[in-house]
Amino acid sequence: MAKRVREVALSTRTARLRLAPRHQPYFRLLVDGLHLGYRRSAVQGRAGAWLARRYRSAGRYETRHLGAADDTPDVPADGVAVLTFDQAQAAAREWFRQQLAAERALRAAEEAPTVRRAVESYVAARKARHPEAGRDAELRLTHHVLAAPVADLPLLALTEADLHRWRGALRRGGRGARAEAPPLAPATLARLLNDLRAALTAAARKAKAPADVFTTIKEGLRAPEKPDRARPKQVLSDADVRRLVQAAQAQDADFGALVLVLAATGARLNQVARLTVADFQPEARRLMVPASRKGKGEKQVTHIAVPLPDDVVAALRSLAAGRAGYEPLLLRWHHRQVKGDKATGAAPRWERVDRRPWGDAAHLVRPWRAALKAAGLPANLVPYCLRHSSIVRGLRAGLPVRLVAAAHDTSAAMVEKHYGAFIVDATEDLLRRAVVSLADAPVAHLRRA
Repeated sequence: MAKRVREVALSTRTARLRLAPRHQPYFRLLVDGLHLGYRRSAVQGRAGAWLARRYRSAGRYETRHLGAADDTPDVPADGVAVLTFDQAQAAAREWFRQQLAAERALRAAEEAPTVRRAVESYVAARKARHPEAGRDAELRLTHHVLAAPVADLPLLALTEADLHRWRGALRRGGRGARAEAPPLAPATLARLLNDLRAALTAAARKAKAPADVFTTIKEGLRAPEKPDRARPKQVLSDADVRRLVQAAQAQDADFGALVLVLAATGARLNQVARLTVADFQPEARRLMVPASRKGKGEKQVTHIAVPLPDDVVAALRSLAAGRAGYEPLLLRWHHRQVKGDKATGAAPRWERVDRRPWGDAAHLVRPWRAALKAAGLPANLVPYCLRHSSIVRGLRAGLPVRLVAAAHDTSAAMVEKHYGAFIVDATEDLLRRAVVSLADAPVAHLRRA
């Protein structure tokens, strides 16, 4: 808070000449936070000086020399170098106004949304809503956006050329990748563009940006054509699925249980990881699979009932025996590395810490590759192939598309879009039952009694 100063008369030459000469100026308040100061010269016959002082914070002031005072009759005021009391007041107020305007402009520039701030706000909100999906988006955006020059551009001044320039430089490996490195896969690029478009749109709405900013974001971050063709659907036969499950169970019991549930339900990893012991209902021979976290808002359906075969029920019954209903159904060992000891010659090792739920797809990489090798399956298969196989199995069994979609927590439109070829095959099998021969039928003559 600014100190209270003792008011002194400074408006006339006579009043100023009565003041004692001193280095410390005499001040009087003009407006809140602004004082006009006068320093009386100790040299006989030399004019004093006008100063302006404004309060900053915590006893700190900023001072500005305005000019000489019209204390001597032989040096009249010119409004520039020599000032009257009124001219000094006007100069102090003008300086004060300019300083406040500069501070407001600087504060506005600091608070103005940039691409970096938009991305950071989006990632924080996404992680608060869905931690796993938020971390996934954070990794992509940090790797490809925050490390690029586009991150420091003001959002409201962003142009389509800026976004196209950034898109053209995207390469696998992120910043620092060689120019000859291959571009991002269409599906990866689509996910990245969706995240960045959502981040910039949210920041633009918050800043009440004009309509052309939204148009720039939409056109500059338009998704590539048909990104879903980046990876063909990997569909396994029932025999291959069984071999894969058996190989996973032989490798590790925890990993085998995870693969068994993925194959039996066709659910996503994030859904299976959230299963609890209470979600397993052995009497009804089913699992109540939690709904996915895709999309926005609250879902009306929180769990999807998925029937299980007897062998899966038996395996899960032993897995859930003696455990509380709130506990995660599927667990794995969490390890930590223990440093080696040079003095004793002990090598670094991994030791078990506790059991935790599955959740990070990175934990599946090594055991999945080992299971594929043991089962004699191609090394390019991904865990999502179990979901593809489950959906196609339902379609080939003649189940309605809506039923297959509901059982796998998706929409009929998405099933028709991605699995259209298999729907045609299943429909053809059903239609074949109604096919009749159009050839002439032999006539059976009745014999007279």
